[in-house]
This record gives sequence, C-alpha cells and structure tokens, in this order.
Amino acid sequence: MRILSIACAVSLALCSLNTTAFAFNQPPLNLSATTFLDGGAPPGHYYLNYTIFTEGQSVDKDGKKIPGDAHVNVIAQLHQYYFLSNKQVLGGNFGIDLIMPLVSPSAKGSFYGVVPVTANTAGLGDLVVGPAIQWDKGTLMGKPLFQRFEFCVTFPTGKYDKNKSVSPGSNLTTINPYYSFVWMFHPRWDASLRLWYAHHSENDETKVKPGQAIHFNYAFSRQMTPKLRLGVAGYILQQISEDEVNGVKQTDSKERVMAMGPGFVYMGKGLTVFLSHPIEFGVRNRFKGSRTTLQLIHRF
Repeated sequence: MRILSIACAVSLALCSLNTTAFAFNQPPLNLSATTFLDGGAPPGHYYLNYTIFTEGQSVDKDGKKIPGDAHVNVIAQLHQYYFLSNKQVLGGNFGIDLIMPLVSPSAKGSFYGVVPVTANTAGLGDLVVGPAIQWDKGTLMGKPLFQRFEFCVTFPTGKYDKNKSVSPGSNLTTINPYYSFVWMFHPRWDASLRLWYAHHSENDETKVKPGQAIHFNYAFSRQMTPKLRLGVAGYILQQISEDEVNGVKQTDSKERVMAMGPGFVYMGKGLTVFLSHPIEFGVRNRFKGSRTTLQLIHRF
C-alpha cells in the first residue's frame, strides 16, 4: 500500500498575539496541518503546500467569551521542502525539512472593551528547520508501522511589530521536537499521531516568555476507493507551565484547546490532496473557532 510523505511540524495558523495581560501568548504551532497517513515515504525530494484558514473568538481561563468581541482571522500559505535521503542513521533514513510561511492576519474588537485587537499587514512568517530520521520497516501487532522523529526549530525571521496585537512572526525561537507514526492496523484503516513538546524563548521586545506546551495531532481514515480515503482529524494542545513576563510567572495563563472534524485524502497521479476541518472545543485562554487546511504534496 502506498504511504505518503507529510514532513515536519508546521509553524502556522493563529499568529503571534501580544496580549500579555490576557495570556494568548503561545506562538503559531502545527495544529492539524498534518493529519492523515503521517508517516512513511520513499527517499526523494518533496514539495508540500498548505493553504490554511483559521478563525476564532477570544475566551478566558474558564472558556467563557471575553467581552469586547475580539476576533482574529488568518489566511496562511506554507511552502515546505522535504528531502529524505538513503543515508542510514540509527536504522532509519536521514531527512531534512524547511518551511516558510506567508501569513495574512486580520483582527477586530477588543478585550473587555479596553484593549483593541489590531493586526499587522501580511508578510513572511517564521522559518522552520528540522533534521529528521524516518523508519519505514516497523510493525505493531504484525501490522505495518511507519515512524519519524524530527527536531524542529522555529527561528524569529518573520514580520513582527510589538505595537500590533497580531503579526505574521512571533519574535521567538521555539524548539519543538516531535515523534509521529502511522499504523496500518487493517487493510483499509489507518491511525496517525504526531506528538510535540514546545519550549519557547523570551520575546526580547516585550519580555514575555510563553509557557511550555505539549500538543499532538491525530487522525483516522478508511480507504473508500483505491484513490480516496475518508476520516476524522483533530488536535489537542495543553500548556504545562505558566507564561512569564520579566521573569515573573503569570497566574492562570495556561492555554488549552481540543478539536475534531472531518477530512479526506485523494491520491492522484503525482499529486496527493488532503482536506480537513476540525472544530475547536474545551478552549481556555485562546481564540476559539475552527481551522480549514488544504494540503498538496508533490514528489519530484
């Protein structure tokens, strides 16, 4: 059975928010950009393109709507190059990932009618680089298991303005390694998981350091025809330490989000198409909404 390449963690979706008094400080992270068949691929050169639309309304530490009707919408285009070599490292193939986002944010409303939410103009996001090792010959309970480990680092190269609430860049360095697998537990069914641990630097302009976070994407799909798979996909993020401002921990600043929604995979000749639409729930200290991702993969 053909297994597709979906490469490194993608730094995307809701842009960086400079709203220290209300938490909302997690930088862009991969939340459902990668979904189905998140595992093996033959060595080669790959180009991946993501078109992502996110929208959300602000909620507080209890999940309640914040007065002021603060909304953020983001359209992002991510361009990713993934090279998987024949070089063996620790029993797997060595690879390298490069991702460059283009981000167009918009915002309206305010927090509590006091702090307006403003958006920077469109521009480049933060560059992501990640060396990887991929194992394509494993099994679990006698069924094929494809795995990858990647050490992704996001660099503060994107457009940023500390006077705007939302910017394409975060002005942070984020170390965000992940482990992913796809398990073909049935001839027509698969399960995918990608698990990250995110650690962020301090923003040297605002002196804000977002708390550390664990987040993962999950997906299940069923083959309907030789080229079409249908399934569900989603994500969970839980911040595990409080944000800091000037080295002082901020009470009740931990973010949380869960999401689930439908999706499909179409395996065309030379091009594979993914579409997913998770809807968020259980949200704390974030913008609550949905994410729509169209992903295209081409192997040269």
